[in-house]
Amino acid sequence: MAPDGYVSNVSHTTMICVRMTTLLIRLTKNKRSNIMCPMQYKVRAASIATGISADRLRTWERRYGIPMPARTPTGRRLYDEDDLAVIGRLAALIESGLSAASAAATVQREAVPVTSILPARASEIDSRVLSLVDSAETFDEEALLEILIAAKCSMGIEAAVEEIALPALIEVGNRWQRATMSTGGEHLLSEVVRSWLGGLSRALPSTPASAPRVVVACPEDEHHDIGALALTLFLRREGLRVAYFGADMPTGALMEVVRSGAFAALCLSVTAFASLPTARIALGGLIEGGDGMLMYVGGRAISRARDGEADAIPAMRLSESVVAAARQVAIQLVP
Repeated sequence: MAPDGYVSNVSHTTMICVRMTTLLIRLTKNKRSNIMCPMQYKVRAASIATGISADRLRTWERRYGIPMPARTPTGRRLYDEDDLAVIGRLAALIESGLSAASAAATVQREAVPVTSILPARASEIDSRVLSLVDSAETFDEEALLEILIAAKCSMGIEAAVEEIALPALIEVGNRWQRATMSTGGEHLLSEVVRSWLGGLSRALPSTPASAPRVVVACPEDEHHDIGALALTLFLRREGLRVAYFGADMPTGALMEVVRSGAFAALCLSVTAFASLPTARIALGGLIEGGDGMLMYVGGRAISRARDGEADAIPAMRLSESVVAAARQVAIQLVP
């Protein structure tokens, strides 16, 4: 068997393009109406279209989370045109000399727009985000809770977390760095959001004991854990059993957890850029002792890292969206 990431003669990239074009035309054309319509392809059709074996496609998905095709109710993969394009891009990068892991990291980085979560103009920021910031400035804990609860009731949990709570924390953090927000206000909002997320998580139904188990933690010296806590909430909503270890998890202690064999996956959250070297070292050791355990890394520092800064971290990249990240993990773990 060829080594991981190997694509035989992918100067055969031209052949890939020809195959993709031919298959897309043949399979997506509606003969009666002569109208092109969206199509999905089973793994064999995707393999024919791209020139990449079905086994290799499954390996890339399992190891790097690329591509992430839809699934039928019975678990069969269904690839769309975007998935085929991602496969072609990954194959071309590997042919250019990148390792499979580096190529996958490049493809994932290309798919994430490098923009701020908050719009550039204050007029575009949701008024509830600004209300949270204002309430933090005046140390009004009750108002903070009322805004979060109302957002959850009107928008749903996913939008309340991703569009209101997390952007407010980012805005408060930015203001604190500019010395326009007090340390007390920043701490108060963080603790209120932490408590609110914990309450939402505790309110979920119990997960079956047979469900796959996942570790969520922040690496040693990483003290920003609210993103990890939000990920924990949505992993549980996906039906996974989660052990949440929080911020600043010592590498040795995390190694003990990984070697226990009790977990199917580890999700490491990295928010501060200064934590990237620690995360890289930790994951290198964890992979050696993980015995096939799936390793994921995500967080603001990963998604916003400059070219090359996060490439050496040996783990699958999680989406910047905590909802999408939880779904990404669940797809690979839940039958």
